Amino acid sequence: MKMLQTVSILALPLIALAACSGGGADKDGDGKISKEEVAAEAEAIKFSPGEWENKVEIVDVKFDDSKLPPEAKGMTGAIVKQMVGQVQTTKNCLTEEQAKKPGADFLAGAESDECTYKKFDLSGGKINADIACKGKEAGQEGDITLSGSYTATSYDMEMGMVMKSPQTGSMTIKAKNSAKRIGECKG
Repeated sequence: MKMLQTVSILALPLIALAACSGGGADKDGDGKISKEEVAAEAEAIKFSPGEWENKVEIVDVKFDDSKLPPEAKGMTGAIVKQMVGQVQTTKNCLTEEQAKKPGADFLAGAESDECTYKKFDLSGGKINADIACKGKEAGQEGDITLSGSYTATSYDMEMGMVMKSPQTGSMTIKAKNSAKRIGECKG
């Protein structure tokens, strides 16, 4: 389930994308995207404050159970089947202050030293990112891709995640994420 939470967390920063300049986070053209460049790309975005509804739907899950013990192999198919089609809906309030200066903490992995950005571009109303992360255990790694589009009041995005572990094998998750501003913040 931690992988599903990771997918949801990735979507949260993009709840209110409005406008962005640029052509990607690699502003110095060195072929590497630093956390500072990601933060600068994020700060160029102007969010719309208010209450947002965010939906994440698991479209497909594939799990390689070849590394699991025999008694665990039969259980993975049922778990995977239950994940497909699941929709998680959350509501978030984006304050005026957060909207003016979102910062790198709004972006998946921006505060983690374990993630690097292969691609990160929020220009022209498009979302295009490729992020690689290392897990807490030796040999664990994950690759996350995000692609989609946004307006001032909504966004639609497709997400792909491949998680690999020497202990459990690999899992591929495909998900759709959409969000829309639904009004002013309550309370």
